[in-house]
Amino acid sequence: MGEEMELHMERVRGEPRWQTPGPQPNGLQATDAGLWVIDQDNLDVYLLDWQDGHVLRQFPTATHHSSGITFDGETLWIASTFTPIALFRYALDGTEIGRLPTPGAGTSGAHGLEWIDGKLWVTVPPSVTTYELDPVSGGILRQFPAPGNRPHGLAWDGELLWVAETAHRTITGYTLDGDVRRVLAMDSGPNEGANPHGLTYSRWPALVLRR
Repeated sequence: MGEEMELHMERVRGEPRWQTPGPQPNGLQATDAGLWVIDQDNLDVYLLDWQDGHVLRQFPTATHHSSGITFDGETLWIASTFTPIALFRYALDGTEIGRLPTPGAGTSGAHGLEWIDGKLWVTVPPSVTTYELDPVSGGILRQFPAPGNRPHGLAWDGELLWVAETAHRTITGYTLDGDVRRVLAMDSGPNEGANPHGLTYSRWPALVLRR
Protein backbone atom coordinates (compact mmCIF):
# COMPACT_ATOMS: atom_id res chain seq x y z
CA MET A 1 0.00 0.00 0.00
CA GLY A 2 3.10 2.25 0.16
CA GLU A 3 2.40 5.89 1.02
CA GLU A 4 -1.14 5.02 2.11
CA MET A 5 0.10 3.00 5.06
CA GLU A 6 2.05 6.02 6.38
CA LEU A 7 -1.20 7.98 6.78
CA HIS A 8 -3.71 7.47 9.54
CA MET A 9 -6.52 5.33 8.15
CA GLU A 10 -9.96 6.72 8.87
CA ARG A 11 -12.48 3.96 9.59
CA VAL A 12 -15.77 4.36 7.75
CA ARG A 13 -19.03 2.46 7.51
CA GLY A 14 -21.70 2.47 4.82
CA GLU A 15 -25.45 2.09 4.92
CA PRO A 16 -27.39 0.41 2.09
CA ARG A 17 -29.75 2.71 0.18
CA TRP A 18 -31.43 0.41 -2.32
CA GLN A 19 -30.72 -2.57 -4.57
CA THR A 20 -29.64 -1.88 -8.15
CA PRO A 21 -31.73 -3.61 -10.87
CA GLY A 22 -28.99 -5.45 -12.79
CA PRO A 23 -27.52 -8.76 -11.61
CA GLN A 24 -23.93 -7.48 -11.19
CA PRO A 25 -23.52 -3.67 -11.09
CA ASN A 26 -19.93 -2.54 -11.44
CA GLY A 27 -19.76 1.23 -11.90
CA LEU A 28 -21.54 4.39 -10.71
CA GLN A 29 -21.87 8.00 -11.87
CA ALA A 30 -23.93 10.61 -10.05
CA THR A 31 -25.72 13.27 -12.12
CA ASP A 32 -28.55 15.72 -11.49
CA ALA A 33 -30.83 13.52 -13.61
CA GLY A 34 -30.15 10.44 -11.46
CA LEU A 35 -27.56 7.74 -10.82
CA TRP A 36 -26.03 6.02 -13.85
CA VAL A 37 -25.03 2.38 -13.28
CA ILE A 38 -23.25 -0.06 -15.60
CA ASP A 39 -23.85 -3.78 -15.10
CA GLN A 40 -21.01 -6.18 -15.94
CA ASP A 41 -23.30 -9.19 -16.34
CA ASN A 42 -26.10 -8.11 -18.67
CA LEU A 43 -23.93 -5.18 -19.97
CA ASP A 44 -26.84 -2.73 -19.68
CA VAL A 45 -26.66 0.89 -18.58
CA TYR A 46 -29.32 2.13 -16.15
CA LEU A 47 -30.31 5.62 -15.07
CA LEU A 48 -31.85 5.29 -11.60
CA ASP A 49 -34.01 7.65 -9.59
CA TRP A 50 -32.28 9.08 -6.52
CA GLN A 51 -35.22 8.56 -4.21
CA ASP A 52 -36.03 4.87 -4.62
CA GLY A 53 -33.73 3.51 -7.34
CA HIS A 54 -36.42 2.83 -9.94
CA VAL A 55 -35.25 2.72 -13.58
CA LEU A 56 -35.63 5.95 -15.53
CA ARG A 57 -33.72 4.82 -18.61
CA GLN A 58 -31.93 1.69 -19.81
CA PHE A 59 -29.94 0.59 -22.87
CA PRO A 60 -27.56 -2.24 -23.85
CA THR A 61 -23.84 -1.80 -24.63
CA ALA A 62 -21.24 -3.57 -26.74
CA THR A 63 -18.85 -3.80 -23.80
CA HIS A 64 -17.68 -6.98 -22.10
CA HIS A 65 -17.50 -7.25 -18.31
CA SER A 66 -18.17 -3.51 -18.07
CA SER A 67 -16.47 -1.81 -15.14
CA GLY A 68 -16.61 1.95 -14.75
CA ILE A 69 -18.86 4.71 -16.08
CA THR A 70 -18.71 8.51 -16.16
CA PHE A 71 -20.64 11.42 -17.68
CA ASP A 72 -18.94 14.30 -19.53
CA GLY A 73 -21.96 16.58 -19.50
CA GLU A 74 -23.32 15.28 -22.79
CA THR A 75 -22.30 11.64 -23.23
CA LEU A 76 -21.39 8.56 -21.18
CA TRP A 77 -18.02 6.82 -21.09
CA ILE A 78 -17.90 3.11 -20.17
CA ALA A 79 -14.89 0.86 -19.66
CA SER A 80 -14.95 -2.59 -21.26
CA THR A 81 -12.69 -4.71 -19.06
CA PHE A 82 -12.34 -7.68 -21.41
CA THR A 83 -12.26 -7.97 -25.21
CA PRO A 84 -13.10 -5.59 -26.73
CA ILE A 85 -10.82 -3.84 -24.21
CA ALA A 86 -11.59 -0.16 -24.78
CA LEU A 87 -13.13 3.00 -23.36
CA PHE A 88 -16.54 3.31 -25.04
CA ARG A 89 -18.44 6.55 -25.55
CA TYR A 90 -22.25 6.50 -25.78
CA ALA A 91 -24.95 9.05 -26.47
CA LEU A 92 -27.71 9.07 -23.86
CA ASP A 93 -30.02 7.23 -26.27
CA GLY A 94 -27.60 4.28 -26.35
CA THR A 95 -25.89 5.10 -29.67
CA GLU A 96 -22.19 4.27 -29.65
CA ILE A 97 -20.16 7.34 -30.61
CA GLY A 98 -16.60 6.05 -30.40
CA ARG A 99 -13.90 4.15 -28.56
CA LEU A 100 -10.48 4.93 -27.13
CA PRO A 101 -7.68 2.47 -26.32
CA THR A 102 -7.14 1.68 -22.64
CA PRO A 103 -3.68 2.69 -21.37
CA GLY A 104 -1.86 0.11 -19.28
CA ALA A 105 -4.16 -2.70 -20.33
CA GLY A 106 -3.08 -6.34 -20.34
CA THR A 107 -5.46 -9.27 -20.56
CA SER A 108 -7.97 -6.90 -18.93
CA GLY A 109 -8.60 -3.18 -19.01
CA ALA A 110 -9.86 -0.25 -16.93
CA HIS A 111 -12.08 -0.46 -13.87
CA GLY A 112 -12.80 3.14 -12.87
CA LEU A 113 -13.68 6.24 -14.91
CA GLU A 114 -14.15 9.90 -13.97
CA TRP A 115 -14.56 13.17 -15.91
CA ILE A 116 -12.71 16.21 -14.51
CA ASP A 117 -12.46 19.60 -16.22
CA GLY A 118 -12.73 18.26 -19.74
CA LYS A 119 -10.38 15.32 -19.24
CA LEU A 120 -11.03 11.59 -18.85
CA TRP A 121 -9.49 9.83 -15.85
CA VAL A 122 -9.17 6.05 -15.68
CA THR A 123 -7.72 3.58 -13.21
CA VAL A 124 -6.31 0.34 -14.63
CA PRO A 125 -5.54 -2.75 -12.49
CA PRO A 126 -3.03 -4.48 -14.85
CA SER A 127 -0.68 -1.48 -14.62
CA VAL A 128 -1.93 -0.45 -11.14
CA THR A 129 -2.01 3.12 -12.42
CA THR A 130 -4.42 6.05 -12.60
CA TYR A 131 -4.26 8.05 -15.85
CA GLU A 132 -5.50 11.42 -17.09
CA LEU A 133 -6.35 11.16 -20.79
CA ASP A 134 -7.08 13.52 -23.65
CA PRO A 135 -10.67 12.48 -24.49
CA VAL A 136 -10.16 13.17 -28.21
CA SER A 137 -6.88 11.39 -28.91
CA GLY A 138 -6.70 9.10 -25.89
CA GLY A 139 -3.18 10.38 -25.20
CA ILE A 140 -1.84 10.18 -21.65
CA LEU A 141 -1.54 13.63 -20.05
CA ARG A 142 -0.32 12.44 -16.64
CA GLN A 143 -0.32 9.34 -14.48
CA PHE A 144 0.44 8.13 -10.97
CA PRO A 145 0.41 4.79 -9.10
CA ALA A 146 -2.97 3.55 -7.93
CA PRO A 147 -3.45 2.02 -4.47
CA GLY A 148 -2.91 -1.67 -3.71
CA ASN A 149 -3.16 -4.17 -6.54
CA ARG A 150 -6.84 -3.97 -7.51
CA PRO A 151 -7.89 -0.34 -7.94
CA HIS A 152 -11.49 0.09 -8.99
CA GLY A 153 -13.97 3.01 -8.87
CA LEU A 154 -13.07 6.70 -9.17
CA ALA A 155 -14.87 9.73 -7.70
CA TRP A 156 -14.02 13.46 -7.79
CA ASP A 157 -15.24 15.68 -4.93
CA GLY A 158 -13.86 18.93 -6.35
CA GLU A 159 -10.61 18.69 -4.41
CA LEU A 160 -9.55 15.05 -4.26
CA LEU A 161 -9.75 12.13 -6.67
CA TRP A 162 -10.90 9.11 -4.67
CA VAL A 163 -9.83 5.62 -5.75
CA ALA A 164 -11.50 2.50 -4.35
CA GLU A 165 -9.22 -0.50 -3.78
CA THR A 166 -11.24 -3.69 -3.77
CA ALA A 167 -8.77 -6.16 -2.27
CA HIS A 168 -7.74 -3.95 0.67
CA ARG A 169 -11.20 -2.37 1.20
CA THR A 170 -9.83 1.18 1.14
CA ILE A 171 -10.80 4.44 -0.58
CA THR A 172 -7.83 6.77 -1.07
CA GLY A 173 -8.05 10.51 -1.77
CA TYR A 174 -5.38 11.89 -4.14
CA THR A 175 -4.54 15.31 -5.48
CA LEU A 176 -4.53 15.36 -9.27
CA ASP A 177 -0.73 15.23 -9.08
CA GLY A 178 -0.94 11.88 -7.29
CA ASP A 179 -0.23 12.95 -3.71
CA VAL A 180 -2.16 10.98 -1.09
CA ARG A 181 -4.20 13.15 1.29
CA ARG A 182 -6.64 10.77 3.00
CA VAL A 183 -7.27 7.04 3.32
CA LEU A 184 -10.67 5.64 4.29
CA ALA A 185 -10.78 2.00 5.40
CA MET A 186 -13.78 -0.29 5.66
CA ASP A 187 -13.89 -2.92 8.35
CA SER A 188 -13.80 -6.50 7.14
CA GLY A 189 -16.41 -9.11 7.87
CA PRO A 190 -20.06 -9.69 7.04
CA ASN A 191 -21.36 -6.76 9.10
CA GLU A 192 -19.68 -4.24 6.80
CA GLY A 193 -20.76 -5.97 3.59
CA ALA A 194 -19.00 -6.75 0.35
CA ASN A 195 -15.84 -5.20 -1.09
CA PRO A 196 -15.91 -1.71 -2.68
CA HIS A 197 -16.19 -1.60 -6.47
CA GLY A 198 -17.86 1.38 -8.14
CA LEU A 199 -17.57 4.83 -6.59
CA THR A 200 -19.17 8.23 -7.18
CA TYR A 201 -19.66 11.57 -5.43
CA SER A 202 -22.81 13.68 -5.37
CA ARG A 203 -24.85 16.18 -3.36
CA TRP A 204 -26.22 13.08 -1.64
CA PRO A 205 -23.82 11.26 0.69
CA ALA A 206 -20.97 9.68 -1.30
CA LEU A 207 -21.94 6.36 -2.84
CA VAL A 208 -19.89 3.18 -2.95
CA LEU A 209 -20.99 0.16 -4.91
CA ARG A 210 -20.28 -3.08 -3.05
CA ARG A 211 -20.90 -6.67 -3.94
